[in-house]
Amino acid sequence: MGNFLRKDLLVLLRDRTELMILLLMPILLIVILSFALRGILGGDTSDFHMDVAFVIEDDEEQGVIDFIEDLETMGMPPEVMMELERVVEEVKPYTMLEDLMNNESVSNMVTVEELDFSEAEEALKNEDVTAILLIPEDFTYHSLKKMLLNEGDGSELKMTVKDYSSIRTDVFLSIVNRYVNTVNFETAISQALIDLGHGDVLADRAEGEVMEAREFGGVESISAREPITSFQYYTVSMAVMFVLFVGATIASKAYVEKKQHVFNRIILSNRHPIVYLGGKMISASVISFLQLIILFLVSTLAFRTFPLDEPAFWGGIAIIAIILAICVGGFASLLTALTVKYENDALNHIFSGGIVTLLALVGGSFFPTSEMPEIIGTIGNWTPNGAALTAFLKWMQELDMTTILPYLIRIVALAAILIISSILIFPKRRSL
Repeated sequence: MGNFLRKDLLVLLRDRTELMILLLMPILLIVILSFALRGILGGDTSDFHMDVAFVIEDDEEQGVIDFIEDLETMGMPPEVMMELERVVEEVKPYTMLEDLMNNESVSNMVTVEELDFSEAEEALKNEDVTAILLIPEDFTYHSLKKMLLNEGDGSELKMTVKDYSSIRTDVFLSIVNRYVNTVNFETAISQALIDLGHGDVLADRAEGEVMEAREFGGVESISAREPITSFQYYTVSMAVMFVLFVGATIASKAYVEKKQHVFNRIILSNRHPIVYLGGKMISASVISFLQLIILFLVSTLAFRTFPLDEPAFWGGIAIIAIILAICVGGFASLLTALTVKYENDALNHIFSGGIVTLLALVGGSFFPTSEMPEIIGTIGNWTPNGAALTAFLKWMQELDMTTILPYLIRIVALAAILIISSILIFPKRRSL
């Protein structure tokens, strides 16, 4: 097997056209698609829109009243009281969020609908809304105390999404983060004005308040990590797409070997035909794994797409890559069996020219299946590249092997079917 692997690696390394297709082309597409998406997020939103649900459990006016009542019981000097009451009117947290959502650049993209929590959950389940943003009870009161008095634990926004790999999810989270940054900025300015106007009255608190204000407005998502970025998504989607080309490439080499009687010489050397077939499968699997790892590492080093210092993260990536590579090896063995049996290279061209494109389309390589009809996403998750794409994205979000196990089982099952089929089809020694 080792000799077969060495031979296939050397043959592939000498074929610059195939190397460009397998390595250079996906890297170029990652850059182009990622920056194109980044451009859309940067301002071209004419055809981009989403509906989000706001669940408002807070009473802003009552929160302001409660905060001012607390100030009155603290025995502060009148001038400090007046200044703080003025600041409160300028930095009402929910009012600032409303102002942001009503901004023309945001309102062109986002339509906000106020619902109670049960209605919002149902809308999210039915995909009528992209996300739910919960403004919890006493949000205003606790936020003002943390922002201006550095008391209590503050408050937080809670965002719930259904599809964390969706482009719209990424956009909405960016908008919420913009709001958080604005609040932090307004808080810092307000505290600085209070300090300048009243000497040392609040000087002992100012620095702590500005730093602690960054805790305000935290966003909780249903996933454990940050949403998928465009570079992450297209690195994975292009990797799982182009890895399929390895199967056709290896099978095409088998056709050349058959025509040049290399295959016959191998059989005359008293090697069993199945050993040759197994060599093709192993070669395709190893080359596929190397291709996947190279693409991930190049994207990480060039664009800082993935963290380099998380062994657990890379361990999961390697496991998914190995399983997908074995499945590609199954494709290579089946195509090799058909190529040798019928001595025809047409099927390899059909596979690389049409079938891979179709699998990439339904598997989500060109754009997320969340943007397509649900049936497409369901079918895509049963394709090897689609299941691998979902597994990669879920692993990047949750680092939980149990959540990706169903997708890995699908890939393994398909690989077994492909390998068994290729063994049954591959001509036996007596039929060669």
